[in-house]
Amino acid sequence: MIPPRPRKGANVSETRIFDAFAGAHDADDWIVLHSLEVRRHAAQFQGEADFIILVPRQGIVVVEAKSPEYVEYKDGEWRLDRIPNPDKSPFGQLDGSIRSLRGYLKKREVLTGSEPIARLVWFTSLDRYQFKNATPGDMQFFEWELAWRGDLQHPVKAIQKVFDEHDAWYSQVDGVDHDPTAMTREHVEDIAGALLGDFAGGRSLADRKLERLDEERHLLREQKAVLDMIERNDHIYFEGPAGTGKSYLLAQLAKRWHADHRTLVVCWNVLMAEELRDSLRASRGIVATDINSLMLRLVGLEENPADAGPDWYTQELPARALAAVRDDPALGEYDAVCVDEFQDIASHPAVLDVIFALTRGGTGSGVKLAFAGDARQQILRPTADHVDPFTTAKERVSDLTHVSLTRGLRQVAGLTSAAESLLSRRFGYRGHRLTSTIDGALSVKQVPSDSDVTHTLAAALRELLEHHQPHDIVVLSPFGARNSLAGKLLAATSFSKEERWLRDRLRVEPELGAVDITSTGVAVEASVATPAPASGAPRTPAGRVRWGSIFKYKGLDAEAVILTDIGDEGSTFVRGEGLDWFDLLYVGLTRARYRCVVIPN
Repeated sequence: MIPPRPRKGANVSETRIFDAFAGAHDADDWIVLHSLEVRRHAAQFQGEADFIILVPRQGIVVVEAKSPEYVEYKDGEWRLDRIPNPDKSPFGQLDGSIRSLRGYLKKREVLTGSEPIARLVWFTSLDRYQFKNATPGDMQFFEWELAWRGDLQHPVKAIQKVFDEHDAWYSQVDGVDHDPTAMTREHVEDIAGALLGDFAGGRSLADRKLERLDEERHLLREQKAVLDMIERNDHIYFEGPAGTGKSYLLAQLAKRWHADHRTLVVCWNVLMAEELRDSLRASRGIVATDINSLMLRLVGLEENPADAGPDWYTQELPARALAAVRDDPALGEYDAVCVDEFQDIASHPAVLDVIFALTRGGTGSGVKLAFAGDARQQILRPTADHVDPFTTAKERVSDLTHVSLTRGLRQVAGLTSAAESLLSRRFGYRGHRLTSTIDGALSVKQVPSDSDVTHTLAAALRELLEHHQPHDIVVLSPFGARNSLAGKLLAATSFSKEERWLRDRLRVEPELGAVDITSTGVAVEASVATPAPASGAPRTPAGRVRWGSIFKYKGLDAEAVILTDIGDEGSTFVRGEGLDWFDLLYVGLTRARYRCVVIPN
């Protein structure tokens, strides 16, 4: 959908059609343009196309949206009751828009002339039986060029019917150049780009970022309707693939519960905890932290032992924390507990015991509980130790309400489709709300045999810097600081001119840090019980690109991501630790919102 929400002042019929396509499935490669102003109109000063639908391998449908109380067609005349200009032919409006669009695109040398362009008048307030066609033999339109209120339930099917009928008729008409195969995906994007224009030259990267953030925040705010539907439920489990709004809903639920309840929000990942703290900062009194820091505070330690192994994080420290809470229940007594990235904790019973002990009463009974998880993101544990996070939660909370989130809100649809093709597997989405013809590319940059991998990294970074600010780009690797491409580059004592350019643009220290993967495959993070950063304190200096491990960045996202070390060495390392290579790539690929570059070095 472009734009990602109905334009300001959109009428009822336009809003209904927009919502129908926004929630449609099996149309991820479609581009639906809404409310396109036709300044270069062929018949009047200016006009407007309510919807232009561009479909690969099919064609173009231009839609006129109407919501009259009554429609009559007689002797070539239209009567649409209770709308502006009730005697104006909706097909006349469509024909003017189509002539203008066809002429403009041909002048721009975008159209070949054989692309099917169909028309559709959509009466969103009426069903077919309410239409009175007094002259059915009229040759001004076909009845398949009309859509009705009932078609809003299946918008993709309605458009497909138009294409089928249009193709059946015009493919047999002599003198009409009609070729649906001309509508390749690339051609569809070229047409959309020509119609919309790219005015980036007049805007800074910061301006474009603010526009994208506004769109993303609007889509997330729409998710609040989910909370209204489950308001009377005290035990919630949000489940869905990456970028479906799980963390946002969990944070919003914590804010609602906080009004009357002492609330704890916790997760495993240190950086994710910082993100949650930032989002909840205005709600004073909510405790948001990572579980390791929380347990350290409970036992009175400032940091983990230097020689701490996996047993310390998953057994010894949790046992000591549990004993501390049982000795002094006042350390907990939370009336509401929200656990994000629950799949990271679900396979550690001792850690779960601590979380439930922190609730009022010490068992989790009679308090509000919410969890958010994605089973496919269990990249911190060997595959053999994976569990079903929802089943684990339900074993402890029998009346848990399951909320399935399947609509992508973070990553543009084209990027997701390309990532799914790259891995030859679906990620579990049933639709996307964020689309774009400019952003949303996945590229795999092979390292030429006669070139150095740093040259490929520099080329990828230069391309991304044309569209994104440096601190909105992240370089991720399966490896930590010592073995990743970025880490080795910064640790080198001699370097070329191009390597110097890269070093100047990468942060000296990996903000995303290294993650230690023990010999048992358990990924652990070094946490210290430090206070949250001051309000508004930037975590990434402007002008520097962040870098680090995929493990540390799980749960977070960036406008653009470069994945390095995605080759045999990385795969051997990850699989050697018993981890799932494809799950790791899934997590890495879904960190990007608009662009992702994969370097299989």
